[in-house]
Amino acid sequence: MEDQDFVNKLKEKIQRLTGEKIVLHVNTHNKNDISIEFNGSETIVNMGNNIYEYSGFARMCVEYAVASITEQRPIDVLEFHVLLARN
Repeated sequence: MEDQDFVNKLKEKIQRLTGEKIVLHVNTHNKNDISIEFNGSETIVNMGNNIYEYSGFARMCVEYAVASITEQRPIDVLEFHVLLARN
């Protein structure tokens, strides 16, 4: 699968799970980036380019994005660890 196809599938999955449109940005400078920005009507999800090498990292980014969008705020590290432990 091409990189852009993979990114499109991740974006579609997040949008399907949350019911919201997002902008998905792949960070080439910080390979381990997992972050989200709420800018008014636009939600920007940032994922490090390690998503291409590590499928587990990509899944973790999706989980983080969905949880943050559901809460309408970036969830903190402890909350995210608890979320991952439950799944």
